[in-house]
Amino acid sequence: MVPEVDKWGSKLLSFGSVWSLGLFLAAVSGAQTPERSLTRVVYEFAVAGLCGTQDREVVAGYHREVAAITARGGYDEETARQHRLRGWVEADEEWSNRGLGGNRAWCQSEGLAAARHFKAIARGQLAP
Repeated sequence: MVPEVDKWGSKLLSFGSVWSLGLFLAAVSGAQTPERSLTRVVYEFAVAGLCGTQDREVVAGYHREVAAITARGGYDEETARQHRLRGWVEADEEWSNRGLGGNRAWCQSEGLAAARHFKAIARGQLAP
């Protein structure tokens, strides 16, 4: 091997390793604190309702999370209303797009996950 080429290759390998590590750390840190939007929270609550997984705990957790996100975001009433409407419309459109039978898998994945999420908030196991 030519020494200059070998040296250049090892520098590229080192740079690639550092770059990959940086991407990994960015992904991990981002995964720890995902920011949930008010629209997304309302969408998930609507999905839980469409899938029949709402109960008192789900409703309580939903209200806590909506209140927390609205306060953190500093939304005025109209902006909050627009987010809520968008969430309901997105859930309704997704429900319509699923077709007969397609909703079963959706409810098993998103519907149950949303219900578990809101219940965890209601039980104090998860911060809203």
